[in-house]
Amino acid sequence: MEFLTVASLHLFAVASPGPDFALVIRQCFRYGKRSAIWTSLGISVGILFHVSLSLIGLGLLITYQPSIFNGLKILASLYILYLGVVSIFNKSILDLDKKKKSSTTLYFRSFLSGLITNTLNPKAFLFFITVFTLVISPSTSQILQGIYGLYMSLATFLWFAMISIIFTNKSMTYKYVDFLPWIERIMGFILVIISIQILFY
Repeated sequence: MEFLTVASLHLFAVASPGPDFALVIRQCFRYGKRSAIWTSLGISVGILFHVSLSLIGLGLLITYQPSIFNGLKILASLYILYLGVVSIFNKSILDLDKKKKSSTTLYFRSFLSGLITNTLNPKAFLFFITVFTLVISPSTSQILQGIYGLYMSLATFLWFAMISIIFTNKSMTYKYVDFLPWIERIMGFILVIISIQILFY
């Protein structure tokens, strides 16, 4: 029963539009499927970071330290604002007619973008603190809590990987190729709005 509660809350959280979702969509239109999947992996590793902080009690400590928590909010807001501005003003580099060679640097940067966006997100801090202090019983072993964390990380990766595949479907992208730069700009504006929301949350 406890696992179902955790899984349901996580499903609602991961499916809700937020910085992670906006970032993955932005990566789809800017760099393509593989980059978006690497970003998804970065986000899922970020969740393991939040879970680890919650398990050792540091997450709760951070939320009660206004200076640290506000610092994280500012960093998250600035980073997401940067991604949004780049999407709005830079020309899309996604090339639908040519297969781009694998770029280790690009994939690493994509992974890093997902990791940074998730780990700095103050809403993610609050979500995992809520789950691990109010939802999960204190009598639940740390091993089982860790398994819950692994499940949430894996489920997050699968969700965003699925989103990456759907939004980079060739038939869809070729059909709307003329609109892709504008879609990317819209996602950029959404990221800017999210960055402002985080700052004043």
